[in-house]
Amino acid sequence: MKWTIIIILLFGLTACNNRIDKSGVDENTKTVHIDSLFIDSNEINHTDRQPYKEFHNCNFVNFIADKKTPKLAKDVYLDNEWNLSNDNEALALLDSLTAKNKTARPFYFKVVTKTYEKSDGYFTEGLGHAGKEYIQNNTKEFATYFDNKDCFTDQDLETWAKIVLIEFHIIQENVETTKEEHLIYGYCRKLTTISKQFPKEQRNTIERFTKQLKHEWGDFLKHI
Repeated sequence: MKWTIIIILLFGLTACNNRIDKSGVDENTKTVHIDSLFIDSNEINHTDRQPYKEFHNCNFVNFIADKKTPKLAKDVYLDNEWNLSNDNEALALLDSLTAKNKTARPFYFKVVTKTYEKSDGYFTEGLGHAGKEYIQNNTKEFATYFDNKDCFTDQDLETWAKIVLIEFHIIQENVETTKEEHLIYGYCRKLTTISKQFPKEQRNTIERFTKQLKHEWGDFLKHI
């Protein structure tokens, strides 16, 4: 009887191990297998890999697990190999900033933030325009994201200032205009006005964002 129990237990452990082997992550890839949501422990412990912290704090893992989430979005978020060469796929990420499913918007906001590092050509123009319009038309939503410091950082806020600046580089034909006349300052005043009725923390976020945007513009002028 004793050996029967031992054999049964060993059989169960073997079956369990086989299941893990089939549903786990290939050591040579960073792909998360949807069936198991298993993530390589080496990736979790890598201090430079912020996204894996966010699996636990931001519920972004739900979108990685969702088969409907575009592969490009997953690859960008997970820091897999990715590029923006397919215009349709890349620009679709920008459309997702205002997805009908509002619970998905924070995930795509994070993904779009991360695309800045490799933005180029046609996508860069689209990114700048979409970013400027998104913040202006969804100011409160934008500010609310930064209430959660685990999900959206000060560095992300700085990145968005750089994103918006792309658009102003394009639409501001005369960089010699006075400080008060420059379009960036009008844009910042508009955001400040919109945010007057926001909770204090969100007002502070908009204040920090506009300050960073002005700083980025001033730095740009120094190098032209």
